[in-house]
Amino acid sequence: MPADPRRAAARAIDRTLGAGAPLDAVLARESSGLGESDAALCRELAFGTVRWVRRLDHVIEGASQRRARQIDRRLLTALRLGAYQLLFLDRVPAYAAVNESVETVRRDAGGRAAGFANSVLRRIAERPGLSAWPVEVANPVARLGIESSHPDYLVRRWMARWGEAATRRLLDANNAPRPLQLLAFADRGGRDRLAADLAAEGVTTEPTLLSLFGLTVRCGDPFHTAAFERGDLYVQDSASQAAAWMPAVQPGERVFDACAAPGGKSFAVLAAQPSARVVAADRSPSRLDRVQVNQRRLGRRFPLLAADGGVTALRGESFDRVLLDLPCSGTGTLRQHPELKWRITEREIARLAADGRRMVEAAAPLVRPGGWLVVVTCALEPEENESMVDAFLASHAEFRLGEMGGQLPACVSRGIFGRGRWRLLTEADHDGFTVHALEKL
Repeated sequence: MPADPRRAAARAIDRTLGAGAPLDAVLARESSGLGESDAALCRELAFGTVRWVRRLDHVIEGASQRRARQIDRRLLTALRLGAYQLLFLDRVPAYAAVNESVETVRRDAGGRAAGFANSVLRRIAERPGLSAWPVEVANPVARLGIESSHPDYLVRRWMARWGEAATRRLLDANNAPRPLQLLAFADRGGRDRLAADLAAEGVTTEPTLLSLFGLTVRCGDPFHTAAFERGDLYVQDSASQAAAWMPAVQPGERVFDACAAPGGKSFAVLAAQPSARVVAADRSPSRLDRVQVNQRRLGRRFPLLAADGGVTALRGESFDRVLLDLPCSGTGTLRQHPELKWRITEREIARLAADGRRMVEAAAPLVRPGGWLVVVTCALEPEENESMVDAFLASHAEFRLGEMGGQLPACVSRGIFGRGRWRLLTEADHDGFTVHALEKL
């Protein structure tokens, strides 16, 4: 494994942008041989470069007078890494960013390419800051797409639905650091007890606005605490926590988590309502292994099935709630998965919507009369959410959108955008999620 964090980051970026591999997984492999500080730098470089790659390419094109697609792939990656350090990282001196990038190019592509890289990066270093490289494009969608480093089709979609001001806020949130949020458990004293225990070990937190069991970490490392070892906390975005509780989970409720891995929605249900009886399934045995690991640490035991959401083994059984967290485009989680911006297409969104419809159809028979089918995505696109749900309801008269507003805290109710419909866009302290709560008559 490479001992240089910049070379490790370059390899991760190449595999992610070239082959569409998940950045987190690739980065874990590429940085496994690095020390703690180098691994942190490698992660910052890889995530930052992938997140801002379109904006970086615009600057590189201005400094080189070449289109990005005309530059050799390995050379372009080195230029992107160097430009990211020059434009976004104050702690890396300009000379170091230039020299390290040029030497990487020299080793990988020879002296001539190194000379080109040196020339381009020195021009960028002479004009530090994005404001020195304005985006002078007439089309407002393309201009905003370049400035915010998002694909035009997402900018166009979001501006048409929410307007320019809301879209800009969403784009900014996607490019902002993601805070670490924790789930506390009612039967372990709730978040007040957890906050006090963490504070005693130097971890500063504050209550989340969306979840009555959520804490946002402001300082410190909760993973090296007694509370973590005891299983008093689970790492989960506060919007994801809230999505698992709509409508409010009742005592003793029988819940089927149909797409469970890594277990977050099941754990959120049990955090708020410890008496709930959960059964969980996932079609990936390897992903179910992650659920088991989390179960053991948290001390939360519930049956696990390696099967699709509409499992044949459960035919004839019924549940008070079937919770269906669908595989989706993830457009509500772009700040933690920035590679999705460059991997997901409108055709892929349509395919995921069709897959989601089939999963909803398969899970629906498991809901008892009077029970709930709760459809959750971390996507913002209508094809995967309201359009798909409306198509399902049109052919299933036994289901209707249920009333859930009166059962939700005021901080959560702001996301309701119609009967049985809830959505929050990505904001400063949480990801974007969409929920549809369908009641079976």
